[in-house]
Amino acid sequence: MIRQARSEATRRRIIEAAVDLFSERGFPGTGLGDIIERAEMTKGALYYHFDSKEALAAEIVREGSARLMSTFDAISESSSPALESIIHGTFLVVDQLSTDKVARVGIVLMRVFAGFSDSAGGTYNGWLSAMEADVARARDEGDVREDVDVTAVAETFVGAFVGGSLLSDAASRGADLRERVTRLFGLVLPAIVTDESRDYFAEFLAREARQRPPRD
Repeated sequence: MIRQARSEATRRRIIEAAVDLFSERGFPGTGLGDIIERAEMTKGALYYHFDSKEALAAEIVREGSARLMSTFDAISESSSPALESIIHGTFLVVDQLSTDKVARVGIVLMRVFAGFSDSAGGTYNGWLSAMEADVARARDEGDVREDVDVTAVAETFVGAFVGGSLLSDAASRGADLRERVTRLFGLVLPAIVTDESRDYFAEFLAREARQRPPRD
């Protein structure tokens, strides 16, 4: 039991050191030697847990995505209408990215390894499946029009969020992601909601956008 606890503590030190360095220098600019030095451990200790820098990055993608998905799922599983949950859950994820370094670096690495990593591919597919289920539920609840292509809407939300986070990182180091997400919903919602729900969700989006995000 003590050995297992020590092993897990070593693994956490490796991940935390890698997250810090990937955040500071980027993935290409960080070597395994840098991670070993930052974590203050031997090469053997690192290779016991991760056989390559790519394997370490894949674990950060997996853990970061799981944290974000847990936040989003907790809202989706509430009794709130599905479309409210989509909007509120997305803003919570945005706010989490400003405070949770593992999640933030994980989504950056996910973009780096898109198409080359099972971890990144599985994350994208998981996000798409969850979003598609929520949009379908919103349609069943009468807030989204019956003729809407649920898959297309889910792909639009997820694709625009991932792309928007990339633009936000490049333009403001992520500081304007909330504004970008607000514009995304402002553009898409009028095209998919029913006439009866349009005014309500315009106001709901405005309230969500006015919330103050936590400080890093």
